[in-house]
Amino acid sequence: MNKKPTNHRLGTFFIALLAFVPLFTSCVDIEPGEVLDYKHAYTDVDAADAAIRGLYGQFMSLADRVVVLNELRADLMDVTPYATTDLQEINVSRPSEKNVWADVTPFYQVIQSCNDILFNFNTMLNDNRMNKAEYSERYSDVAALRTWVYLQLGIHFGRVPYITAPTVTLSDLDKNNASELDLDALIVELISCMEALPTLENYKSSPLIQNNVDGYSLKPFFIDKRCLLADLYLYDNRYQEAATLYRQVLATDEELVAGNKDADRKYRIYCSTWTSSVSPDWYQILYQDGRGNDENGMTNFWREMFAGVAGSQRASWEHIWFFTYDNRYEPKFTLRKLFDPVSDKGNYYLKPSEYVVDELWGAEMQQNGFPFDVRGITGAYEKIGGENYIRKYSYFDVYPSGTAKGGWFLYRAAMLNLRYAEAANRAGYPKLAWAIVNNGLFGSMFDFKKADGSAYPGDSVKISGDSPFEPYPFPYNFDARYTDSPVRIRGAWRGHGGIRGRANLTNVNFPDNLATKDDSIHFVEKLIVHEAALELAFEGHRWEDLIRVARRMNKENAGSGDKFLWDENIAKKYKNSAVAADLSSNDKWFLPIYK
Repeated sequence: MNKKPTNHRLGTFFIALLAFVPLFTSCVDIEPGEVLDYKHAYTDVDAADAAIRGLYGQFMSLADRVVVLNELRADLMDVTPYATTDLQEINVSRPSEKNVWADVTPFYQVIQSCNDILFNFNTMLNDNRMNKAEYSERYSDVAALRTWVYLQLGIHFGRVPYITAPTVTLSDLDKNNASELDLDALIVELISCMEALPTLENYKSSPLIQNNVDGYSLKPFFIDKRCLLADLYLYDNRYQEAATLYRQVLATDEELVAGNKDADRKYRIYCSTWTSSVSPDWYQILYQDGRGNDENGMTNFWREMFAGVAGSQRASWEHIWFFTYDNRYEPKFTLRKLFDPVSDKGNYYLKPSEYVVDELWGAEMQQNGFPFDVRGITGAYEKIGGENYIRKYSYFDVYPSGTAKGGWFLYRAAMLNLRYAEAANRAGYPKLAWAIVNNGLFGSMFDFKKADGSAYPGDSVKISGDSPFEPYPFPYNFDARYTDSPVRIRGAWRGHGGIRGRANLTNVNFPDNLATKDDSIHFVEKLIVHEAALELAFEGHRWEDLIRVARRMNKENAGSGDKFLWDENIAKKYKNSAVAADLSSNDKWFLPIYK
């Protein structure tokens, strides 16, 4: 059970307030009792943008905590013999009072910076130092970032203090009397906050996205509000609303596809054949022409999404929310040293669990019969000298080059497709979700034929639906047609090859013996969670995926979610461990906030 934090403890959350400094520079500490001179800090829109850049620089320092809490508490990541005591405690979900990874202070520092900025944006609007359009974009962005941080706190700590007013001094903190919300109440509150935002649009005209900073585009740095609100709807079991928002993001550039050969790649899980004389500019597991049955003919282009700088065209097709780190600036990239044996004299701390290596990736079959999933071996991890090392955070450069760049992958196209599939499945479209997970919308799922087996005019009909004449309604409609007869058609989703198709894996068969649609939905839901493990491992999403689905199952059938979370997933990590977590019931899922 969570221990209730006192005001004394809460006071320590806010002693580091935001200093308005350029992106990649550190925030300074302000002692309790000191007050920022807001009149001079927020003079104009340029100052407001400096505050936002400073906020995101502060937020970037949460990367290692978010990844450790979401992955090490779940089933895909494990500790090495070199792991610190704090990491060992997180591995079994039993942190002590001083555990650095379970300290909520850094999260609340970001929240308090958001509160300060939002308060002063309101003042700027009232004083005509910011017009409505300028205010709308900036206020919505900062409020959404605060919402995301609160959601992280909720899924890990269960019951958390919810504070939205700026707290500049300890006396201010006492006046606020912070309320505590459990996860259910917190999600409702966060949805209300997001629904009340002036806009869900991303930055359109702000200088924040018009310029590069030392060669880095800032466009991918800012949170996507539609994806966030859709995620919250998923937690609240509002599937139609979640699917609608995800579909709006998936629709990016749809109208450009007919006249632009690259437009069909934006968030589309694009797949194509490879002519070996040309290097692919998309992310896929590919074999050179004529060498499909030769293991040496394979190239793992899928993993290159973890090596590209945010803002490049190719990266923009996959990455929706993505930070690039560079050792010339603060904050430093701290994720790599947790996994890389070269970065700290061989003392790497975290590794892939035996479960994910052997029973998840190791149990997959490629379309050519090779018995492994290269999103695992040679992708997310590498095996060197009999040891498995996590590699997703090591593809930017190789030590000791000195550049020490890295990336934090918060939201990418594969996750968007999987989350949309989760919403569509629960909304009553399990076959659509199944197609997205497997060989895609251009695969066999919607290749309708006549009763005699012959093709319709145009060779095939690739529009999502129950038949060529019963297309699915919005937001479940997709056009994957590619034909020149009887007329030329280039559907926006003609290149969609599916999550597993892009990885060159065989389809997971849809069972014929499922008695009801509910049975189909439950089957596909577990398939989606399984595929998310293979695709998104170590990126900081596993715990939230498991707990979101487990909560849903428990509400339908008490105890089924506990069984899913523990027996079917997390417990498998500990089968050879002397010490294990106990997450077998939902009262044990959350970490304590100590006094």
